[in-house]
Amino acid sequence: MPKGVTKEEENWEKINNDPVCFGARDDEYGAFNIQVNGQIFTFKLVHINGSLRCNPSYQSYWGCSHRAYEEKRLTTVITTTAKDALSLADYSKDEAGCNLKYYSYQIDGITENSPELVFNNLSPPLSVSVGQEFQIWFGEDLSDCTEHDNSGRTCADVYAWYV
Repeated sequence: MPKGVTKEEENWEKINNDPVCFGARDDEYGAFNIQVNGQIFTFKLVHINGSLRCNPSYQSYWGCSHRAYEEKRLTTVITTTAKDALSLADYSKDEAGCNLKYYSYQIDGITENSPELVFNNLSPPLSVSVGQEFQIWFGEDLSDCTEHDNSGRTCADVYAWYV
């Protein structure tokens, strides 16, 4: 929820009709379309079912619990159709090449297995139009980096916080 807003003032609007599912490899992003024109402060994903594996041993909803990720274990990314990540988190990036932690981040109070993934606020808010498509990716799949041993699929409902 945006900073300074109380639980009673929440203004989440569900965007999807059917669950939005995404996988951990082979460009298996989940797509959703905006249903209301406006400006969005942030997005929230609510887990419905499924899980992702960043290797055969580590299973989660939103990221990778492998120790190599340290505290930055969230790797779920929302992008435009051009694969540009929305600035919903402070992403780790290695512009020089493939890095295990590419698009990993942390958000206080949220773990890779939290039932809800509430992203940070966008500043400025994002202007959106009806029909505009966005995509949900697993970070290693988005960057085509170390995805060879990934598996699984997770499904979520998508909510937006409109200004």
